[in-house]
Amino acid sequence: MKFMTKMFAGQSLISWILQLILIYLAWQVADHHIENNLWTIAGAGVILLLTYISLSHDSKQRNK
Repeated sequence: MKFMTKMFAGQSLISWILQLILIYLAWQVADHHIENNLWTIAGAGVILLLTYISLSHDSKQRNK
């Protein structure tokens, strides 16, 4: 998974993918294609946490 560590605009590809997934999820909720319930909020929270971890890892990689 070496390609996932490549940086684009200061972030790894995995960070970009996670952010796009979060945007897609928010868009689907706004268009009422996905219910706005506890499962959706928990899923968004997990994606948000993974995004934060990924961005933190990217920051450490830049500082090396």
